[in-house]
Amino acid sequence: MKKKAIKIFLVILFVLGIFLGKRYIDSMTFDYTEIVNDSLSSYYVSGVINDLKPIVELLEKYNNDEKMRNNIQTYSFKIVGGWYTYLDGKYFCDRGNLNSCKIQFEEFNALSSKLTGLYNYKSKNGYTIILPSGFNNLKSEGDKKIAGLKKIIESPSAKNPSDSEEIRIKKCKVAVDCEGCRDGVCKCYYINENNNREVVTCQKEEE
Repeated sequence: MKKKAIKIFLVILFVLGIFLGKRYIDSMTFDYTEIVNDSLSSYYVSGVINDLKPIVELLEKYNNDEKMRNNIQTYSFKIVGGWYTYLDGKYFCDRGNLNSCKIQFEEFNALSSKLTGLYNYKSKNGYTIILPSGFNNLKSEGDKKIAGLKKIIESPSAKNPSDSEEIRIKKCKVAVDCEGCRDGVCKCYYINENNNREVVTCQKEEE
């Protein structure tokens, strides 16, 4: 009877070892990147907080695995940080490109709201999609960018770049050697900043 009990115990121990081993291997080899990528991409486009649910479910699933949670949060931060890098390089903003500055300003404000929404959407145990340090870093850098854009927009010297017609008129004012005039419209030559000659069509008063 004793030997039978020992044999049953060893069988249970063996099965339990297989189960725990499989669980450990699954945990070590599980690729969370696709779920995180898809979830964050959907949220970036839609702004719907529920699109982040798969990531929160992962954090809940790995409630007792700090390393896996940290990997998920770090990877999420990397993707969200990429949103800021992309938006920063998407537009060229200076005092001569007012419209670009305004559009970038609005998009950075929208991204800031998305970041806050993402950070406040937590698992049942209070785990955030990105770590607090990552959130604070992105929020701080984003706020600096927004403040800088606002300063340019409110600058009295800020303006939109000249359109093609305004550029043509400016060139005509300094154009020389006009020829082939017909009904007051001539082919003239303009020397650009690279000291190259450009052809420009200008209206010239008939003598």
